Amino acid sequence: MTEKIYDEVIKETCLKYVSPSGVTVYMLPMRGYSSATAQFSVRFGSQDNSFSVNGGEFVRIPDGTAHYLEHKLFESEEKDAFSMFAQTGASCNAGTSFDYTQYYFSCANRFSENLGILLDFVQDPFFTPENVEKERGIIGQEITMYRDNPSWRVFTDLLEGIYYNNPVRLDIAGTEESIAQITEQTLYDCYNAFYNPKNMYLCCAGNFDPEEVLRVCSDKLKYREGQNVQTAKFDEPREVRQKRVELVMPVAKPIFEIGFKLPQDVCENEIENYICYNLLFDSIFGDVSDFYEEMRDRGLLNEEFSVGVFSGRGHLFPIARGESPDPDAVLFEMQKRLRAFKNSPPSREDFECVKRATYGAMVRDFNNVDSVAGTLSEAALAGVAPFAAIDAAAGADYEKTLEKLLSLDEENACVSIIKGEDK
Repeated sequence: MTEKIYDEVIKETCLKYVSPSGVTVYMLPMRGYSSATAQFSVRFGSQDNSFSVNGGEFVRIPDGTAHYLEHKLFESEEKDAFSMFAQTGASCNAGTSFDYTQYYFSCANRFSENLGILLDFVQDPFFTPENVEKERGIIGQEITMYRDNPSWRVFTDLLEGIYYNNPVRLDIAGTEESIAQITEQTLYDCYNAFYNPKNMYLCCAGNFDPEEVLRVCSDKLKYREGQNVQTAKFDEPREVRQKRVELVMPVAKPIFEIGFKLPQDVCENEIENYICYNLLFDSIFGDVSDFYEEMRDRGLLNEEFSVGVFSGRGHLFPIARGESPDPDAVLFEMQKRLRAFKNSPPSREDFECVKRATYGAMVRDFNNVDSVAGTLSEAALAGVAPFAAIDAAAGADYEKTLEKLLSLDEENACVSIIKGEDK
């Protein structure tokens, strides 16, 4: 049975269907659009590196296994999924995050056919010693490429500086040493544990017929007996692991990322806290703030500066990034500004202005097919209603946001810096 979920704030209706297989399907048809997209997601990411099945002992898998599995699912015994999508004119790809893996395609026509291809290859693993070994060199090159990328390194170094035990501090792709331990049995064990229909979500948006989606789901989605999978818990200290991390790489200007560590329990209400801290930091440090104008006038910041919130299952903290000749001075000024705003907070008027801008940007995203599918997927993976984020933005409370400011420890921060070699 299909359930209609109507949102009073954005005036949109999403369709929800729980397949007999266990997969939860969300659909948002968009009339007048020329394309459609589908995202098939599983709640299994790089941070899920230790787990127990049906109450058994916890098993520690090599770092990078979720990413390795994503690579190998594109290849079947007969042909690879990329070739099949190429024949229909669709664009396809996949990605592994810290807390989920996603397979997706976009197309202008033949949506049902492409959806069938997507569901087929994700549900049909084919791992052999030979094809797993073949992928090792490819992923090894990818690891090297990312480690040579200053923008990625400054971020991963920040995560290592902030967290002691949270597995989000480990690189998504693993290391050359860790992936050398991955075998076809490792991949099958993880697939059987996590790629269970009840742990998977299909989200579709754009120009498609919902009845056709239900038909394809009925034909293609396979039932498998569910397993009780538990990922290992970890104890994360309140304070940052390091206050400062610096690395020398070939960059024209020093780049930096700053993270303000929060208590682990903020993740229990991820959507609301994500919105609150976004509004808070945008009010104080955003591109229309007095802070940004002053720092730009002093030559400490340029147009590359941005603030936001890094969040997901088990992790959430405000983050700032950019270029600066003196990143340490930027952190000092941000901490100084946070202390000042605790005594004299942003006005309600300023808050409402940022709130309207944030809400407006989220509404505009609903004009983009890929953004809509992404919004549905993020909500499904987080276990919240499809429009929870935009509802939280529309209903954000000034007093509650100020509480976040007053409880924030501005000294509990890490700055990650990448500088060029001294000449």
